[in-house]
Amino acid sequence: MYPAFNAQSSQPFAVPKKLNDEHINPSPSRAVDGFNIWWQKTIAQNMAMVAEASDLMRAHSLVRSAHRPRHWQAH
Repeated sequence: MYPAFNAQSSQPFAVPKKLNDEHINPSPSRAVDGFNIWWQKTIAQNMAMVAEASDLMRAHSLVRSAHRPRHWQAH
């Protein structure tokens, strides 16, 4: 993408070459599809994390209630 840099050149730095049309994605639907896949994966990961947190909280609650003295329990 960048041309060779010549230290003897009068150019202070290398300038990137201009992108050809072939480098530009001609299909916006590909971008939409990629976003939808990312979004669905993100939602699935978040739902799994919430389910795991819920299970941990439920287990913690059961352990806490099992270790409470009987006189604390509701009649």
